[in-house]
Amino acid sequence: MRRTLAILFTVAPFVAGAVAALSARHDLRMLCMAIAATVVVRLVVAATPERRAGVSASVAFGLATVVAVAVAVAFGARAPAGIVAVGVVLAGSAAVGAVLSRHARTAVT
Repeated sequence: MRRTLAILFTVAPFVAGAVAALSARHDLRMLCMAIAATVVVRLVVAATPERRAGVSASVAFGLATVVAVAVAVAFGARAPAGIVAVGVVLAGSAAVGAVLSRHARTAVT
């Protein structure tokens, strides 16, 4: 069950980005934000020890939010509230997926 939730939370930002990219406006910003947030979260979670999982998730979430917002601004987004809201959701989903995935791997072994 934990592995399934980890996969769903990890894939959710990419599904949202794909919906935006395949819509009539062909907006790739959300997909780029999802990629950036997921990469940052995975790098931070992988770089920290297992016993610091709470701190790791918090730092990963914060950094991923900042990076996702920066990517959106770099791609021309201009609505601050919307950018931050989307960044928080994408980074949160990626962080939950990474932490659940980490716990699923250690529980199986």
